[in-house]
Amino acid sequence: MNVLENKNILLCITGSIAAYKSCEIIRALRKNNAQVQVAISKSAQEFIGVSTLAALSNNKVITNLFPDKPKGGLEHIDLAFDIDLIVIAPATANILCKVGNGIADDLISTTLSVCEQKQIFAPAMNYRMWQNQATIDAVKKLKKRNKIVLNPEEGKLASLHTGEGRLPSIQNIMNEIRKAFDTKLYLENKNVLVTAGPTREAIDPVRFISNRSSGKMGYAIAKSAKDFGANVDLVSGPVNLGDLSEINIIKVETADEMDSAIQSQLKKINYDYIFMTAAVSDYKVETIKINKIKSDNENLKLQLSKSTDILKKIVASQNSAKIIGFALETNNGEDEALKKLKNKKLDYIVLNYANEEGAGFETNTNHVFLYSKSGHKTEFKLDRKDRIAKNIIKQVL
Repeated sequence: MNVLENKNILLCITGSIAAYKSCEIIRALRKNNAQVQVAISKSAQEFIGVSTLAALSNNKVITNLFPDKPKGGLEHIDLAFDIDLIVIAPATANILCKVGNGIADDLISTTLSVCEQKQIFAPAMNYRMWQNQATIDAVKKLKKRNKIVLNPEEGKLASLHTGEGRLPSIQNIMNEIRKAFDTKLYLENKNVLVTAGPTREAIDPVRFISNRSSGKMGYAIAKSAKDFGANVDLVSGPVNLGDLSEINIIKVETADEMDSAIQSQLKKINYDYIFMTAAVSDYKVETIKINKIKSDNENLKLQLSKSTDILKKIVASQNSAKIIGFALETNNGEDEALKKLKNKKLDYIVLNYANEEGAGFETNTNHVFLYSKSGHKTEFKLDRKDRIAKNIIKQVL
């Protein structure tokens, strides 16, 4: 279930150089089917254009406490009765101190003083401003009044200094927004790696060996993990699916490219969960022809060799991650899945059947069995792949 669907969210943008990142927040909210209304301070308009925000939010942007052509009543006060949540991102030291001390002298501070909905502040400023005693005191006051104030991230700042002051990551902001609607983020602060889709092994410049995987199950796993609060990296073979917001997608084509991308990620990140959903080609052509093969002969022989066992390499290099494999079978499914579970030394394996109607490749639904190394078996009957994905993750957790 998407908790952000049809939620009305007011995004307040104040005058930080990080204002351009508000575009990413709007995009992420809109991709989750939330309705976004933007209010922007005068100083923030020095950093980002109103027309850009209007186009992304598909709404008029509120820019002035007293518009040139006012409607009946005050525009900012009407907001108090329509919105579900207020997000202030970026939140400057100025707005933190104003709201913390009850000052209401411009569009944003007045709006925040009127609205009683839950408020999330995502600070962005110079590290000295964040450490200023007035800012520290204001943040304490805000938290005491049940306002949510995220900690800025540490790193290089626009002033060329290094320290706390960077806008929190979009993932952290979105997680806090989800939590505001009482969502349980089972995977918050966890790192998850997912593989999805087929791989392609070239024969010549125009032909390849592949399979019928659409990538839908892997993408559903990645999206569900993200919705549960995880930091998700998705290594995807060639698919006809749109990119997922808040997810780092690494696109590959061959089994070797997928192996290389995964090994690169494993060197940088300690993963908590790895879902190997991709349908990796078992064989590749030993000699790829430089030019297109002509159809002159009645028969064509291809010499194939075994592809890299990506899953085996991952298991060998990972001590802490829970690894979930996937097995697509046409017969003797349980025996084959349990054999793979044992031989590959996996924590879990998910079995489905390619010859079952409505399951397997190229469908929006699936019917799977989840086996654990401890001997537990769970069946998830035919259902949409996004719901199957959520159930798999919940069962693994």
